[in-house]
Amino acid sequence: MPLPEKNNQVITLDEASKYTSAYRQQAKTDAIRGGLFWKEYVQKLLDQPGCVAMRYYHAIDDKGNPTIILSGIDAKGDDLTGGVLLELGPFCPPWCPSNKDLIS
Repeated sequence: MPLPEKNNQVITLDEASKYTSAYRQQAKTDAIRGGLFWKEYVQKLLDQPGCVAMRYYHAIDDKGNPTIILSGIDAKGDDLTGGVLLELGPFCPPWCPSNKDLIS
């Protein structure tokens, strides 16, 4: 399927905080709130030949934790599965930020 038209994906801190708060209100108390992707690996994903964007997939890891998989995508909207794929890094909690704007 071809890619949709670009939309502005930048949001304000107030919007982001509202959305993450809504998630936490419906999630279990011990739910994973987030995780991180290291810049060097995201850059490797984006630097693949033909990569114009990235797509995320919800997944479950070997320990039963929810995770996110990132794939580069080409101009036709196809996943670049022959190259770099990423899995969400260290989870929050326990590795959460000290500024609590998006997790409190």
